[in-house]
Order: sequence, then C-alpha cells, then structure tokens
Amino acid sequence: MRNARRASYQQMVEVNPTAWLLDCGCREGVNTAELAQIVRAQKVIGLDYNSKALMQASARKIIPLQADLNHHIPLAESSVDVIVATDVLEHLIDPYTFVGEMYRVLRPGGYIVLDTPNLASWHNIFALLIGVQPFSGPNITTMEDADVSIVRQMHRATHGLDEEGEYNDHPEKELTRHIVVIAYASLLRLLKRHGLIIEQVRGFGYYPLPPPIAKLFQRLDPRHTHHIVIKARKPRRQEVVL
Repeated sequence: MRNARRASYQQMVEVNPTAWLLDCGCREGVNTAELAQIVRAQKVIGLDYNSKALMQASARKIIPLQADLNHHIPLAESSVDVIVATDVLEHLIDPYTFVGEMYRVLRPGGYIVLDTPNLASWHNIFALLIGVQPFSGPNITTMEDADVSIVRQMHRATHGLDEEGEYNDHPEKELTRHIVVIAYASLLRLLKRHGLIIEQVRGFGYYPLPPPIAKLFQRLDPRHTHHIVIKARKPRRQEVVL
C-alpha cells in the first residue's frame, strides 16, 4: 500500500520548471528528491525538526529548513508553489494551524499534496467497537504499543523491532506516535475552511479485505479506507463576495 500511495502523489504533482517545492517532514529527503525530479522544480526546500536528517537531505541538493510544524512555517507568505506533506499531519498537536500555515506560504494557484491515515477507516471503527484504541491512533504511547497483539507485532516488524518489549525501545519513538488522526469528511472540511479547493481524493487500504478486492472497494468508498491522499489548490485570486 505504501508504494501505491507514493505512486499516487507522484502522479498528482505537475511539471513546472519554475516551481518552488516545499516538503514538510522531509526526513533524509529521499521522497523529496524523487518528487522534485518529477516536478523539475527550480528550488527544493526540505523542512524537518531533525537536524541529522536534514544534513542527509542537503546532500541531495535540498535546501534544509529546521522547524517544528506545530508552529509557524519560517517562510514568507506566498513563497512556494507546491507543498508535500506525507505521513505528517497525524504526528502534530495542532493540524488546524499547520493547514493554515501551508495555505499562507502557498502562492495563488499553488497546491498541496497531503497523505494521512483516516480515522473513519473500517478497521478503526472495528477497534472502537471492541473497546480498544483505533489502530491508526491516536496512540497513548507509540504505534508499536497497540492493544491488539497482531497489530502490535505488525507495527513492530515494520520498524525492525522485537515482537514484544517496552514501547520506549524505538530509537525515534516520537515519530511513531499518532497524536491527531482525522476522519475523511472532517479532513476535507478542514482544508476547505482554510480556502483550499479539493481537486483529487484517493483512498488506499481497505482492511481486512485482501488487496485485489480492497483495490475495488477503495475506489468505490474512499471514506472508509486506511489512508487518504488529497490534492488541494489555493485559488489563483481571492473572490470578492458582495
């Protein structure tokens, strides 16, 4: 599913040799560099709070920008054309401020590509029905400390951890805690409240269905998929309402 999501936002970006691209939560810049090549961006900025990761990103000709996305993005208003934020929103304390900041730094006509888990997925609804935390979060500790053992083992295997153990044995445990997970309709409303125009919405993962059947259902019913990938654009000019 991760590869399918990556392919989807690579398809959503547009070729623009004059574009300034901002990747929020860029980490070491692997995904940033791939997207920049597709866009053919003139300037590529990678924003992350981890200085060591940014050093690796800078080796990929990415301009490093250290900041905490829970607060102000340290860029001027209307300064970038493309913003990518994949697997970021769910780690923030204040997603409302983050979306507002993305809107502020976007140039008119610029767009956002956002990828985040969906609180309204069927497997999260099922988790609540049986009285445990939603599998996508919010998490009390980390993703590896899930209430259901099979989910806990799956997440721990993803990060190369032992099947069981204390949750604090992850080298960067703060990166695996989902703090605010937003439901499909609420996420679209959040973007629209800030003035963004929704252009594309795709859903990925439809647990517990097997992949061939899941692909059909995620097209028919993106509201209940595991992840949501959205493309949203800032209007080219502000309409005056009389």
